[in-house]
Amino acid sequence: MKNIALKLTLWGLMSLSALTMVAQNDGVSDNEFWGSADRYLFRQTTRTLKLVNEALAENLPVTGNTLSRRLALQNMDAILHDTLFDKSPELLGFLQNRIRGVIADLQKPLIADMNIYKLYNDGFIVKTPTVTVAFDVVTGSTFQMIPDTLMKRLVDQCDIMFISHKHPDHADAKVVKLFTDSGKQVVAPVEAFPNNQAVTHFRKEQIADLDIQLSRGKITLKVLPGHQDELQNNIYVITSPEGLVFAQTGDQYLDEDIPWLTKVKDVLPKIDVLIIDPWIMQLKNHIDGFDPALVITGHENELGHGIDHREAYWMSYMKLDEIERPYSLMTWGECYSYVRKR
Repeated sequence: MKNIALKLTLWGLMSLSALTMVAQNDGVSDNEFWGSADRYLFRQTTRTLKLVNEALAENLPVTGNTLSRRLALQNMDAILHDTLFDKSPELLGFLQNRIRGVIADLQKPLIADMNIYKLYNDGFIVKTPTVTVAFDVVTGSTFQMIPDTLMKRLVDQCDIMFISHKHPDHADAKVVKLFTDSGKQVVAPVEAFPNNQAVTHFRKEQIADLDIQLSRGKITLKVLPGHQDELQNNIYVITSPEGLVFAQTGDQYLDEDIPWLTKVKDVLPKIDVLIIDPWIMQLKNHIDGFDPALVITGHENELGHGIDHREAYWMSYMKLDEIERPYSLMTWGECYSYVRKR
């Protein structure tokens, strides 16, 4: 665990570089703000994000919660719920440097059974000893937040990507092209990129099995026919060559699916890690229905939404505290190192 702590501490420090440059090179003293309210707020944001980086580097993702992590993430909530900062260099630099940390970490030997990396929005990468699987990776929402050159380096570390549904905060044509141009498979429901023949479209109206051969082993899937209202929303339950099982629910949200999804564990392999949207209806019942060993939430603070639907971290904590099983709440660019109980 010391190696993991050192690794992420260095990662956190690396992420500070852009923020420090903003703080040091604007040529204005820290206490000269009269008549410049916006500059005051941007300087405050720079310093807050620097402290967030430091706090997260010293308090790694864990199951449950710690006061330090809650404070760090709630400080992020405050920044991410002020639209003044949505396209700011301060915020974009913070995100991009944390993505660089993910890229660097993906190139290192795996210490745990698998690493789960949280990217922007509902984008995740799961790395096992033999496969690296991406879910719903995007460059941004209503505007590009991660440049193409940086995204290409991220895609280079992955073997395959799964897309839950067609909404652009989950399905990004630029990211799809980076995968397919590299000869890597992208799996999506029929409604997502229907005219793109390079995408593997898979959708059945019952739970279906799918096997995919990757360069270092075969992954087996159960694809669940979920929905976000009227849209197709594939839920992927993936078993790695090592027998590790992880699932991602995308934007699952439909009353009619609740009866079968809240009992679906009976037809699934035992899930190690469930990645789930925190605003899903009947969150606890859905989690119990999948019966995972660990819960990780996604989709908090999506900047394409209005501030009343940016799903704050404090809201996720409030909901997750009510479930009676291990969970971990992460932000952009963090990694949870999962070790299966023997």
